[in-house]
Amino acid sequence: MLCILCNISGFLSSLRSNGSMSTENEQQALFSKLFEEYQDAIFRFVFFRVGNRHIALDITQDTFVRLWGHLAKGGAIEHEQAFVYRIAKNAVIDYYKKSKSSSLDNLLENGFDPETTINTDEIFRNDDIKMVQGLLEDLDEESKQIIFLRYTEEKPIEEIADLYGKTTNAMTVRIHRIIQKLKGRYDETHYD
Repeated sequence: MLCILCNISGFLSSLRSNGSMSTENEQQALFSKLFEEYQDAIFRFVFFRVGNRHIALDITQDTFVRLWGHLAKGGAIEHEQAFVYRIAKNAVIDYYKKSKSSSLDNLLENGFDPETTINTDEIFRNDDIKMVQGLLEDLDEESKQIIFLRYTEEKPIEEIADLYGKTTNAMTVRIHRIIQKLKGRYDETHYD
């Protein structure tokens, strides 16, 4: 994360000549606050979706560059957490639009060796992770984010409810229904 902070600090200093001092100081203060508060959470959010540390770092950096760009243009932010996560989600979408899949022939030409020394437990654990990710992919985007915030970020239900403008009770019911939906899909794929 330190390299992201260094790169963003350099980016900030290159943009300093674009605004008035008081507005610039307010923008920098807000940006610094959001960066400190959300950098790790955004990294985990992105890493959960791309599965590669280096790519997740790049996308996290891009997220905060985009955030700064919005602030530098004088853009307002009503719900900070939702706004930062939306930028990260859009950056992940952009990444997948740009990425291209490699064929096995290209991988073999570049030295990929399909033999493995991974033990069986690790293979099963990876399969379980992929299975859960597959089940989550079938959910709508809002449901995915709710589950991510609740179980990966370990956010309290009250905070998630506030983020989505719902009551705590309504969010509790929503999470329960999402979990039931996931359990049903799991049972369909494993007990048919």
